[in-house]
Amino acid sequence: MDKKQTPQKFQMGDPRLVVRWARRYARSRTISFLVQWAVIVPMVLSVGLAASLTNTAYRAGNTGLFTLSMAFMGLVVVALAWFSLSRWGGELIWRVTQWLYGEEGYAAVSSPSDRLGLPIWLTALGGGLVVYHIVGAMLVSFGYLRMANFQPFSAAYMAPYLCVLIMYQSLGFWAWVWPVLYGAHAVALLCGVPIRFPAAFPLLDMVLPAFGYGLIAILTGHVYSRYALWKLKRLTRTELPEFPSEDDTDADSGGGENG
Repeated sequence: MDKKQTPQKFQMGDPRLVVRWARRYARSRTISFLVQWAVIVPMVLSVGLAASLTNTAYRAGNTGLFTLSMAFMGLVVVALAWFSLSRWGGELIWRVTQWLYGEEGYAAVSSPSDRLGLPIWLTALGGGLVVYHIVGAMLVSFGYLRMANFQPFSAAYMAPYLCVLIMYQSLGFWAWVWPVLYGAHAVALLCGVPIRFPAAFPLLDMVLPAFGYGLIAILTGHVYSRYALWKLKRLTRTELPEFPSEDDTDADSGGGENG
């Protein structure tokens, strides 16, 4: 019978430990996600506010406010799509991220998305996520969907999409915090767990879980990257042991056969 394989433990100074912690550090660099979070969250909050105003105007029969709110919501959605898809938005995120990391420079783990870019089907799923939430906002505006049920409505698409994205991009463990907590929050709401905000603040039931759990995931990754970087520096400052090579063998034997 074959012996069970046990995880290999490396001793201090083993260069394979450097590789291990370098990968962990690279997979936990989350400042770029934090920059995106800081830009996208205000835009999405604006869409939510516009949807709430649209709902209020629709119920009150205020045509002027209804039209203004719809126009504002459409403008913010266009701005969000442009920032998310344009080259300028990506360059802005890159520059701010590199400035924040400073002397740490650039580090990343190669993944299929780095080599080939996101496949069409995954890009389509991302676009579907935006459309799905716009449709949800419209349903709330016209009273077909209660704002109190918007978070479970959102989680039905968003949680699986985040899982697929995490697996394809080979992100670190920190990334799973977001879909797991977001999905669990939706299940808790559907089961009647008393975790809702007061009725006067219905938007918070959607906003805080969506972006709060995302922020928790990002900060978890950043804290872990600090630990991984500390471990990496500690390893590289340790004298590495010498490993025998073919050249060493030849030298010990006199450099090979003499003619």
